[in-house]
Amino acid sequence: MNKRVLNIILISLVAISIFGGVSVSSDETIELRLFTSQGCPYCNEAKDTINKLNQTDFDGKITVTEIDVYTSAGFSEFRENEFTVVPSAVVNGDTKLEGINDFGESSLRTLFASILETEPEEPTEPEEPPKEFEKSIRFFYEETCDYCKVSKQKMYDLIDEKGYEIEVIEVDVFTSAGYQEFRDAGFRVVPAAIICEATMLEGVDEVDNKMQDAIERCLAGEPPVTNGRVVAPIGLMAAFAAGFFSSLSPCLLAVLSFIIAYTVGSGTKALNIFLKSVFFGLGITGTYMLMAVAFITAGAAIPQNLLFYLSLAGASIVFFLGLNLINSGLNIVELPISKKNFGQKMTKKLVLSYGLAGVFLLGMIFAVINIPCAAIILPILIDEAIHGTTYTATLKVLLYGVGLIVPFGLIGGAGALTKNIARDMRWNPKVRFFGWVVMGSVIVAVSFYLLYQGFLIVETVTTQHILYSILAYAIIMFIAGYAYGKWKKVDKGDNRKKEIPAY
Repeated sequence: MNKRVLNIILISLVAISIFGGVSVSSDETIELRLFTSQGCPYCNEAKDTINKLNQTDFDGKITVTEIDVYTSAGFSEFRENEFTVVPSAVVNGDTKLEGINDFGESSLRTLFASILETEPEEPTEPEEPPKEFEKSIRFFYEETCDYCKVSKQKMYDLIDEKGYEIEVIEVDVFTSAGYQEFRDAGFRVVPAAIICEATMLEGVDEVDNKMQDAIERCLAGEPPVTNGRVVAPIGLMAAFAAGFFSSLSPCLLAVLSFIIAYTVGSGTKALNIFLKSVFFGLGITGTYMLMAVAFITAGAAIPQNLLFYLSLAGASIVFFLGLNLINSGLNIVELPISKKNFGQKMTKKLVLSYGLAGVFLLGMIFAVINIPCAAIILPILIDEAIHGTTYTATLKVLLYGVGLIVPFGLIGGAGALTKNIARDMRWNPKVRFFGWVVMGSVIVAVSFYLLYQGFLIVETVTTQHILYSILAYAIIMFIAGYAYGKWKKVDKGDNRKKEIPAY
């Protein structure tokens, strides 16, 4: 009898411990006081993560009390907990979370599970829903920017006209947080906008002309586009082609022919000839890399309303250099300034005395003093200063350098067999015509493209913009006409005979 009673007592205790433990666990909850502020996107993200865990893993056991820190009582409690940023939270009166990094789904799941003494359920990868972009527009502006005001009004008018259901969040870049977000996004000029957290528009042209398409793609759930954040393949191929054809410029071939001649004359091995040709191209590329950084820095520092004049100045310089190349090919005007003897002496000294380092330095020097011979690089740099970033500018200059170095390497390799190849190419009529006349014509056409890009920058093209453009090109044509009247060659055939290539 006593044994039977003992068994009943033991069974009862086991049942109580099992069901009692379940009932305690089911009654246990988490009290979470969440501090947020209006217009804080990270706060919404934190709330969504907590609500998701509450509805899935923890069966509603989390009680959330949201506290707006912009209220007097909310801010007082926020400061009492020594918080400095939102979102932040106090869990069950003792555990504190601060900053969006503390609200990751995995870390919150582990924290809540440890409090409730349950095993966290790790979701499998296929169960993760695809990311849905928040249907919002983050519009970056400056209070003193007239273009921003016009673009902002156009954006609101478009939303009202089309009836788009999309939230607009205005971000003043003159505030500390606004400027930081503006820079983190990679923007340089206002107005700018981020649609659906991914599509990025920068400048009046993109914001005004591409806003509607970006909003419609956002609302339709289509993949975002990355305007201005990705370099178009056509732009990269153009940079490579510009470098390749620049290498065929007769004045660069002249320097290369001197390098090969002096190296062969010194009895150096074939590999050294090839390396010196490549290092000459690397020196040129290195200078243009520095110029690219300088152009981008200058473009970022220039106010939006002055970018048109930067574009006009660049277009005018490019136009002048294009005319200079055409003149070099057609041999119309003989300018009174010549760098021939200076270039030959410098080449001889650097090649013979300093080896590869000297050739690299020679490339850097000639990239500056012979920039008219490689004038196609200027439109690339000017366009990047107005519309590009350091990343895109660096990438294009690198590809320009690859396009330049490949022919130099081939010519240098062939020069190990015969030192005359660079000289022969330099004096070949077809190479001279293409390297100067054809490329000069292309550069003249590109100058008008730069001018067109300048017109796209301004909100409204005025008579003043047109008059300044006409005046700039008229001044260059006047200079060209003066040079033609002053230094026109009378007998081109004799002059050509006087210029005998020799080493």
